[in-house]
Amino acid sequence: MTPRMRTTYEELETVAIPEDVPELGVEAGTTGTIVTVYEGGRMLLVEIGREDGTSVGLVDLEVGEDGSLRPISSTPFSSR
Repeated sequence: MTPRMRTTYEELETVAIPEDVPELGVEAGTTGTIVTVYEGGRMLLVEIGREDGTSVGLVDLEVGEDGSLRPISSTPFSSR
């Protein structure tokens, strides 16, 4: 039996960014925290943090019908 991909998400959960986001210097697999779930659960706004607790930026992720995630846009925060 093949495991089903997850299709619902909640704020403050963590998710892995599925692809590199070069604008933020983020590599695929980096974990971020869901800040907002919108568009009826079809979009996630995810904050990416550094090890020191500061934020790199935000990534909008689209949730596919199969539960797959795809980066749509990103917003960098200014550097330290």
